[in-house]
Parts: sequence; C-alpha cells; structure tokens
Amino acid sequence: MKSATNSHTADLTVVGDVHRWWRAADSVFLERRPPDLTLFVGDLGDEDVEMVRRVAALAVPKVVLLGNHDAWQSFGRKVCTENLRESLHLLGDDHLAYSVREVPAAGVSVIGARPFSWGGQSLRSPELYDEIYGIRTMRQSAAAIVDAARHAHHRDLVILAHNGPLGLGEATDDIFGKDFGKPGGDWGDRDLALAIQRIEGMGLRVQAVIAGHMHHSLLHPRGGVRRRFVRRGGTLFLNAAYVPRVRQATNGDELSYFLRTRWSTGQCRAIEEVWVDVHGDEREAVAPTVVELDGVAPVVDETQE
Repeated sequence: MKSATNSHTADLTVVGDVHRWWRAADSVFLERRPPDLTLFVGDLGDEDVEMVRRVAALAVPKVVLLGNHDAWQSFGRKVCTENLRESLHLLGDDHLAYSVREVPAAGVSVIGARPFSWGGQSLRSPELYDEIYGIRTMRQSAAAIVDAARHAHHRDLVILAHNGPLGLGEATDDIFGKDFGKPGGDWGDRDLALAIQRIEGMGLRVQAVIAGHMHHSLLHPRGGVRRRFVRRGGTLFLNAAYVPRVRQATNGDELSYFLRTRWSTGQCRAIEEVWVDVHGDEREAVAPTVVELDGVAPVVDETQE
C-alpha cells in the first residue's frame, strides 16, 4: 500500500438517494465534464430495473452501492428476485459491494460496504445476503468490508455505504439518528462500525464515509432538518440523502442536488452542495458546515451480532 503523492485535485461527485428523481439534465451535468468518480449511495428506485439501466448507461466513471429500496421485494420474499438479479447484472463491477475501486488522481481507494441496508441492528434477511454474498451475520459482513480494504492500493480510504455506521449519535437529527416509528436511537450499521474499527487497527486511514438512507427532512419532529456533515477525529461522515433531490427554485426552475468533494494526496480539500438546472448547468454551489464531534468512536463489541 502507498500514501498519495499526486498533487492533482480530483472530483468525487456524490449522488444521494435518487428515488426515481433523475432527469436527462442530471446525465448531461455528469457527462459534460465527468468527475474522476461519481458515487451513487443507492435507493435508485423500488427494484426499478429501468432506473438502474439509466444509471448503468452513464458514460462516466462510477460506482454504486444499492440501497434497501433497490431490493425491496427481495427482502419481503427473502430471495433474490429477477429484478434485483437484472439490476446487479446491469451494474456489473460498478456495483461496489464488498469490493474496491482505485482513484489514483485523488490518492484514495474507495471501499464498498454492505448493500441494501435498512439501518438498525438487523440484516433483515440473512437469507438474501447468503444467497448473493455468502454472508449471514454482521461479523461476516464486517469481515468482507475489511477484506476489500486489505486489497486497497492506498492507505487513505473512502467508504461508500448506503447507511452510515453505528456510533454517531442517538438524537433524531443526528446524521444517522432514528426519526421514524418510535423516534430516537442510533440507526447506524453495526457491521460498518466494526469494519472501520478493524480497518483503522490495521493502520489504514478512513478519510471519509459517504452514505445516505436517512433523509435530510425529519419525520419527527416534523419540519426538522438532519445534521448531515460531521467529522470525528480524522474521518468525515457525509450523508447525501437530500430527498427529494429535485426542488423548485424561487423563480420556478427545477434544480437537482449533487454533493461534490475535491480531493488531493488522499485528503478531502473541499465539499460543496451543488444544484443543477434543467439544462445540466450548475446554478448554485454552497459549502456546508461540518460539525466537529467530540471524543472518539465507541468500541464495537466484536462478539455481538
């Protein structure tokens, strides 16, 4: 493994939960000046093969980590449906689950976490994970993430996930706090937290975790807004789930949301929330406030499932 030495600034652009809100202008925006890598955090649609086909056809370097909605029927049936099989086939190696994509221009390796995450303490369907990946427990899932990191070319890592890790807060407005059902509680993924703990124990640097799933607008309290950008120690945690990702500007124009990160020598140099118009032109770019969290990551119990 190596540390980054390239002085070039690389563009890693993130697409948050899509939920079918994808326009021709979004493809134009990405393809006109392709980022060094485009990262999709999942929830393209409810096992929507045509939506997956549109993303797979994008003529840009990209990786995808499918979300719980992308396997919605499969989880209900506890078996991989034809739609999910077709989605995985269309994406091929661009589906980054438990694998790695190198970005030499940024000086980082991007590691794929567990796909289809619903959040919380359960895998929901060990049967489905076993059928596709040979995984039935959180510990096995964590081990698969760590194994991908072992194959990384760089010591500086970015982890792409659908949902973030356990341990970042229990309030409803925390980055992965639970705001639905009985509100309150940490809704992060145990396997991802355990994987990060093990990866850092190997001497690798997790520079950022990029995820979504937990929408920016809260159900409880209604009208509340989630904290989506935090740093703890040397790691940035970014939640790109601005949902719906298309909004109407004051002049009536429709604008769609992207999250752009700038990288060089293995470090994130800038973050911008970008809004794109119906012509694929950038209309707004604002640097969000990153909240610094006190303390260190809680130790994850290796024996607990």
